[in-house]
Amino acid sequence: MKCLHKQAGITMVETILVLALIALLTSCLMTVYWAASNSFARYTGVSEIQYTVREVRQLMLKDLYSSEKAEVLSLDGNLADPGEIGPRLRLIIPVRQEASVEYRAVYYYIENGKLYRERIMLHDKYDSADDQFLDKIPVADHITAIRFSASMSGVIEYEIKCSYDRNTFGITGRASSKVDYGI
Repeated sequence: MKCLHKQAGITMVETILVLALIALLTSCLMTVYWAASNSFARYTGVSEIQYTVREVRQLMLKDLYSSEKAEVLSLDGNLADPGEIGPRLRLIIPVRQEASVEYRAVYYYIENGKLYRERIMLHDKYDSADDQFLDKIPVADHITAIRFSASMSGVIEYEIKCSYDRNTFGITGRASSKVDYGI
């Protein structure tokens, strides 16, 4: 029999070492991948709630700018005193028709973690006996707090907070029916 002294190939020990190095490199790469994936998901969540809060602010300010009167209401629906903080906002908005002006009340409030915008047709803006419900629309999810405060001069201060998946974002500002005083 011939003896093979010069074998070409790899030994079992070399194969195990190569597999161990590949496993080590794979675990390092997966750690980097998971960290980047979690970071991306977290920042996506942050941008989503920032967008939600800004969208709510824009809609609310649009209604506030077109309103004739803004009132802060307490939790039970009563008118809050000037300077008192309330969780509801009531806006009286004139709607111009061909020969007349109709009035609508627009309410903003939170119910079950959602911000709602409710509209009511006012047949007489001083008497609520014959008001007509128009619609109740959910504006945004994950709104955790909304607070309003009115000053004697008619300026409404607002604070909106949104939380989702351990991310929280809030925005505050002041506005009247004509001017936004910023964030």
